[in-house]
Amino acid sequence: MTVSMEQRGLKDSVTTEQYDVVVVGAGPYGLSTAAHLQAKGLKVAIFGKPLELWRDHMPKGMLLRSYWWAVDLSDPERKYSLKQFLQLKNVQDGPDPLPIEAFLDYALWFQKHVVPNVDETYVACVEHRDHYYKVTLVDGRVVHSPIVVMASGLAYYTNRPTEYSHIPAELLTHTSDHYTFDGFAGRQVVVIGGGQSALEISALLHEHGAHVEMVSRRSIRWLAGNSLAKRSFIKQIRHPRAGIAPG
Repeated sequence: MTVSMEQRGLKDSVTTEQYDVVVVGAGPYGLSTAAHLQAKGLKVAIFGKPLELWRDHMPKGMLLRSYWWAVDLSDPERKYSLKQFLQLKNVQDGPDPLPIEAFLDYALWFQKHVVPNVDETYVACVEHRDHYYKVTLVDGRVVHSPIVVMASGLAYYTNRPTEYSHIPAELLTHTSDHYTFDGFAGRQVVVIGGGQSALEISALLHEHGAHVEMVSRRSIRWLAGNSLAKRSFIKQIRHPRAGIAPG
């Protein structure tokens, strides 16, 4: 049941809209959540730029670790899976590994058909009142909702150690700041870290003509060859073929 702001005796100097649920973020989780909530007949507002993290902060040409059959966004009737998208393009199976461009084509197709009502305005502030949330947008609009679902993704959690804060921004960047690496040709670059992101960025920089050194606190382990091939029965049980990689 929805209770109006007037019934609660609440007044606001800014004209407000009221929703049953507000979803903050329009990535895979935000879009999937909104799809299920709207199917319940709820009045849902979803804010954010669709797939922004994937479009603007993932390297061009990146290959997903997940197998193609494990990257579906979720809609209640399961009419908009990657398999259905590929069938529309007369493709039976997706490529393994899946290029990010193929995933983006699919995810934006999902958004267009399942959650077309995305408001691309950013959220500036979420405040909890007695029985509802006041959500203020960067353009000054205000919406009220008893429930807020946060699906803002990982962009806000990038680790930029303070030890490097004295280095000018044009010399020090985070891996998520780069979509392409064309401007690094011929330059000397140090990549700090030994995880998947550091390894992939180092390889991409090298492919674009940069002279790369990696600095890591621990030795680097990497899967050799096809990790799913010629595995014993015991290994298959202990490390099954999960959606995001073996085991």
